[in-house]
This record gives sequence, structure tokens and C-alpha cells, in this order.
Amino acid sequence: MTQINEIIHVVDEDENFIRKAGRKEIRKHALLHRATRVMILDKENKILIQKRSMNKDIYPGLWDLGVAGTVINSDSYEATAIRELEEEVAIKGITEGQLKSNFLFKIIFHSPKHNIICKIYKIMYDGKLKLLDGEVDEVKFLETGEIKKMTSRPDFTPIGAFIFSKFLETLR
Repeated sequence: MTQINEIIHVVDEDENFIRKAGRKEIRKHALLHRATRVMILDKENKILIQKRSMNKDIYPGLWDLGVAGTVINSDSYEATAIRELEEEVAIKGITEGQLKSNFLFKIIFHSPKHNIICKIYKIMYDGKLKLLDGEVDEVKFLETGEIKKMTSRPDFTPIGAFIFSKFLETLR
């Protein structure tokens, strides 16, 4: 589960290290930092969306795309993705190599509340999911058309909507 005292690297848009900051300071000042996201597709190519826990420090209770997390300290994007898969939906056994071979794209997202550089990966998964307390309240697999409709609603995270639109561009 997210720890409020985690140390996060503040970076510039080229991912050069600027300084370290705590999660609270990152959120308060919307400092640019690294994050990762894994899109989870089932055998029917439906995509997992999750309802974020009300305990989350950003976008609590909103729907979001896949699983995501902040890169802590000097961890790799892939190590963070593996940690988040385990913490949020109890998917184990994914390797850094699998993620690297399923890298989709990298984005920079700016908003008044949230500024990140994010690497997006995808995995195919048809096993059982277990939602861990305090991380995720609900998950469901939806077709791209259903998610596209949801992303325009106010109960969907802006970053999730932005990444989904970029994902749709990769399908064209």
C-alpha cells in the first residue's frame, strides 16, 4: 500500500534527476516525477479498468485504466510495474523482460494536480484477480468503445483518459 513517506525523484522532462522529495511534497506542488502503468487485457482483448480506493492521495474513488504507480526513489519503471501488479490486483510472476517486450509508449502528462513521465506497458492476463484493501475498490474488463465513453465522464481520471486516447492512436 502507498506510504506517505516514500522518497520520489523529482525529474525534468528529459528525466534528469533534480532532487528527492516525499510523496506529500510531490502531491502538494505537483512536481514532475516518474510513474508506470500496465494495461491488462483478457483473452477477449477487453481492458481492465479499476475504481481507485477512497484512500488514494490523488483521484480517490475515480475510475482508472489498468494499474499504475509512482516510481519510488531510483527503482526502474519495470520494477514499479511489477510491484503495482502485485499490490493492486495480486498478479504475480510477471518479469521485467516481459514488460520490456510489451512496452507500448511513454508520455509526459501535465495538469495542475499531477505531473508525470509515465511508461505504459501491456500484459495479457486471464487468471484470478484479488483486490487488496486500500488499493482498489472494484475492477472490470471492458471493450475499447465502452472505455472511450467512460473517459469523458468526470468520474474517470484525467491521466487514464489521456493514456487511453494515446493507446487508441497506437491501434490506428
